[in-house]
Amino acid sequence: MSNLAITSPRIPKYLAIRDVIAHEIESGQLSSNTKLASERLLSEQFSTTRVAVREALLALEMDGLIYRLDRRGWFVRAPRIIYRPQSTQSFNQYVQEQGSIPETELISAELLPATPWDVKHLSLRNGDLIYSIWRRRRINGRPVVVEHIRVNAAFFPEFLEQNLESSITVLMAEKYQRQLTRAHINLYPTAFSEQQAKALHVNMGSMGLYICRTNRDQNGTITDVDQEYWLHDVLDLHFEASE
Repeated sequence: MSNLAITSPRIPKYLAIRDVIAHEIESGQLSSNTKLASERLLSEQFSTTRVAVREALLALEMDGLIYRLDRRGWFVRAPRIIYRPQSTQSFNQYVQEQGSIPETELISAELLPATPWDVKHLSLRNGDLIYSIWRRRRINGRPVVVEHIRVNAAFFPEFLEQNLESSITVLMAEKYQRQLTRAHINLYPTAFSEQQAKALHVNMGSMGLYICRTNRDQNGTITDVDQEYWLHDVLDLHFEASE
């Protein structure tokens, strides 16, 4: 890391610090997932205050160049993962194809009565049952998304006995002959709740991206609804348009 005294009165101190660190990231001097020095050390290296350093780090975070893990420090962000919402590829498939390592951790899995929300979004009846599945997913060891999957239990007997840390899309196709053919997708910015923030090691209220996929099988029947809460700096969304 460069040792730079910030002396020019014309440039805000935090911008000069931000530019130096950004250059070191973009030039490859600081590689993906490298932990940055502490705010105290950075303030000494740049001969400035911790307030100015913190403003610079927050600016770099807003630019998508670094990320913060709660109580663990600041890290250089890896290249974004290209995500095509219209694709039926699984998380494991598209992450591995882009040279990264996917991991999935099962948080909970239960058989529950459908709520009014489930009845509406899964086209169920009152009294029907669903599987409620919470998972946390990592890319190259970094927690990046928490997802809540609600599955129509009528189509998938003994579902909770299966390996739910593997691809559910592949599981539905290979064991239950339910091929995901299309999905209806909603996405918009969000702020993390306490539960989501804790799972992703960020502060409550941090920026995120909400993606909700309603999946249908080869017969056009809704099989599941997958609600995903992504860190804001992980995905590069690609859409295809046709005339």
